[in-house]
Amino acid sequence: MWQNWAGNQQSSLTASVPRTLDELRRDLQSGNILRAVGSGHSFTPLIAGADGILDLSGLDERVVLQPFESSAWVNMNASLRQLSPALGEQGLAFRNLGDINTQTLAGAVSTATHGTGATLPCLSAELLAARFMTVAGDVVETGSHETPGLLEAVQVSLGTIGLLLEADVSLVPKYNLHRQVRLASVTDTLNGMMQHWEDNRNFEFFYIPHTGKAVEIRHNLTDLTETKPPIDLDNLAVKALRLARSLGRLHPSLRSLLLKLLTLAQSDEDYVGESWKVLCSQRDVRFIEMEYHLPTEVAQDALNEVISRTEAKYPDIFFPIEIRRSAGDRAYLSPFQGEGRISIAIHSVPEEPQEAFFKDIETIFKAAGGRPHWGKLHSLTQNDLVDLYPDFEKFAHIRQTFDPTGRLLSPAMARLLDGTAGA
Repeated sequence: MWQNWAGNQQSSLTASVPRTLDELRRDLQSGNILRAVGSGHSFTPLIAGADGILDLSGLDERVVLQPFESSAWVNMNASLRQLSPALGEQGLAFRNLGDINTQTLAGAVSTATHGTGATLPCLSAELLAARFMTVAGDVVETGSHETPGLLEAVQVSLGTIGLLLEADVSLVPKYNLHRQVRLASVTDTLNGMMQHWEDNRNFEFFYIPHTGKAVEIRHNLTDLTETKPPIDLDNLAVKALRLARSLGRLHPSLRSLLLKLLTLAQSDEDYVGESWKVLCSQRDVRFIEMEYHLPTEVAQDALNEVISRTEAKYPDIFFPIEIRRSAGDRAYLSPFQGEGRISIAIHSVPEEPQEAFFKDIETIFKAAGGRPHWGKLHSLTQNDLVDLYPDFEKFAHIRQTFDPTGRLLSPAMARLLDGTAGA
């Protein structure tokens, strides 16, 4: 049985793990609808309804296939956690990463996974070329194929064009980052967030519901010597916030008291380390998530409304609200295509009802012209996506060219992406 990391997506099927390209070709003939899985860190129904599941992690034990001065051909079915130290041994590094690195590179780029930084694009934009296997069993390289726009389609494809094997990824010389974390008034953070993005290579913040406080996180390039990593208190903090919420059900004053003690206990963090070690954190508390990427000019107003509505209507929400920013790119289905955007993410634990909260907050995101994170929950239809993505039809045409019968489309993906399926 397969299930994703959060446990909200499941399948009774067992994944096939081909060891060679010939075995993969044979697997491609074994079912009508086939889906590839990575680390299962998406929350959307990418797998449900498939006749077969393919785990491509056994195809190649190598991680870095061919390094160059500013890029490298890498195994797309290796995890970011495997790739980062392997690239570091070659004196190279990803330009940017998100705070979770358990995803495979294939899964991360296929869903437009991103970090934060006003001048830094999502990971998909770093693909210079890619090799993938089509449902017909052919291995195609984007740079040598005659299809116009193939790279822009493959960069964010949700695994619906072909099975990703290798990629030439744009990289930078290995570098250290100086991480600084501080607690601030959410009012001050909101008023200063645009300037913070201007002043720092990476800036993000988390709003802690019902506290009036935000945790600000900055990362900047440095030549300083690495320091000892701080104790990771993130998982403990989330558990404490959940406890505070539960105590609040007994009496609101108990929640207020514990939240006050938690914010008083929050200490500033100052840490220097290799980029991926600083950017990425261990996330052990399971959650489900909705994230939308909003135009920068409306994001602050939308965020104020998200916070106000959460505070007024949803006392049981305790997970922090995460705010990041990314630069624009050219991928057809990238949420950041054409312009940089500000991302707002809301979370809940999988075992608690969250439908009303997510649905309510999503109306704010949609009214602001937000585009959804492809790996996270949303309720949009194909008609919505056509309006949001100028090159949606280009993507649909290329997808149908390589998979004309939709064998790489789960039912949910077919409803969203198949140009013949309707909304």
